[in-house]
Amino acid sequence: MTTDLIHDRGRGPEIQGTRITIYDLIPHFLDSDVTEASICQRYDLTSEQVAAARAYVLNQPDVLGRFLRIEAKMAAGNPPEVIERAEQTRAALLSFKEWLAQRRRDETQGQSTEGQEECNGSASRQLPTFKEWLAETELRSGSAL
Repeated sequence: MTTDLIHDRGRGPEIQGTRITIYDLIPHFLDSDVTEASICQRYDLTSEQVAAARAYVLNQPDVLGRFLRIEAKMAAGNPPEVIERAEQTRAALLSFKEWLAQRRRDETQGQSTEGQEECNGSASRQLPTFKEWLAETELRSGSAL
């Protein structure tokens, strides 16, 4: 079986003409209940493409080792510092959303009490992006996210 149906464009070995990597198929190859026909149907591949992928795995011993390392890393999850950073970012985003909602409520109340001319002027004001708001908030509080 030739493996000329497999190429690597930087995401790992893929089946040519698809974005399906060998790593996508390995769990199916390792499951004795999965047939080649079911893999073909699930991924819309030909039996020749599936056979080429299987041959590639069998002829490249480091592929299975890399797959197992990837699986172990995924099972371990993110390190605590990454989880903490994600929680901080989420809290900052929620704070921005609350600030934005409050600002809109304030502007709505202001529009009902002010004249139409001022209303048009306030509508043209540009709101900061999340990144701009975060930088301004960090400057005021003296801490970085």
